[in-house]
Amino acid sequence: MTPSIISLQDILKHCRTLPPSRRAFYEAVLTHGDVVAVRVNYLPDALLWLVTTPTQAWLMREAHDPAADVKATILSLQEARDLLTTLGDAVPATVYEAAAWLLAPAPAKAQRPGEGS
Repeated sequence: MTPSIISLQDILKHCRTLPPSRRAFYEAVLTHGDVVAVRVNYLPDALLWLVTTPTQAWLMREAHDPAADVKATILSLQEARDLLTTLGDAVPATVYEAAAWLLAPAPAKAQRPGEGS
């Protein structure tokens, strides 16, 4: 699996077979702000959705089918900020910045003072 970021707008543009009811749902979700899908190596069987607002997160969580072939985790921008700042990263301003931080390689293991050579 290749780590990647794709916007919901691009998905809607390129997925012609999406049922009209699902397309209408996603278009309605987009009226609240940006939505991106992220695939990361540390979540091999899951898709991470980053949404701008808590309303979008709630709508997508309610609509997600837990029996679907693809597992999904849905985070609002604020939830992603909370996660990233807990890990010591910068505070992302957009879902695109949050996605980029989540795709960044893990930092090299830091040595404690007095350890190593």
